[in-house]
Formats: sequence, structure tokens, C-alpha cells
Amino acid sequence: MRLVSARVGWDLRHSTARVTDGSLIDMNTTLRGQEPLLRHVTGTIEWNIKDAGRWWVRMNQGAVHVSQSPQSADCVASCDAATFTGILGGKENLMAAALRGAVHCSGNVGLGLSFQRLLR
Repeated sequence: MRLVSARVGWDLRHSTARVTDGSLIDMNTTLRGQEPLLRHVTGTIEWNIKDAGRWWVRMNQGAVHVSQSPQSADCVASCDAATFTGILGGKENLMAAALRGAVHCSGNVGLGLSFQRLLR
């Protein structure tokens, strides 16, 4: 299943992302149904993307859902759109970006590592 916006195309099934002109727009959908790599993961990541908006990625025992509807988050991650696009496209590693300060995380940082599994 593919989530496409004016700035980022999310295709988590095939681990691709592309950058185009415009800004991020609505991405409310279930991504892959059941994701076996996340069958033991439950939690919500709030992504704050500078100048682009906020998204919540909810993982519930393998089911993944992305929404712009505010929710309680277990982990909050912030970065700019270029870094976020790099992470989605596999050009950036989330952990490496966090270590060099390009991504700021608080709360349950382990959920971020689980999110990285979606992109392989």
C-alpha cells in the first residue's frame, strides 16, 4: 500500500520514499495490515516534522496506522523534512540521525527502533 503526499511518498512495503515539491498532507491509513516484524510491538510515535506538520504512527502487535489526529504518544520524534524523507527512503538510519542530533527523541525511544524495522 502506498501513501503519497506532495512532498514524501511512503511505500513502506517496498521501503521507498521520494521527495517532490509541496508540503506533507494527510496520511490517514493502515499501512500494511499485519507486519510480522512488529508482532510484539505496541505503542505510538508522534513525528513532529519541521515546517511540515505532525503525524502519529501507531503500532499495535503488527498493525500499523498513520494519522494526523492527535493521540497520546509513547515516543516523540522531531526532525526536518529532509531528514524524515531520508529515513523513509533508507538513506538515513534513524539511530544514526538521532546520535548526530538530526532527530530528537523523547519517551520510549525503543519504539523508534521498531519504526526503523518498517523501512527495511
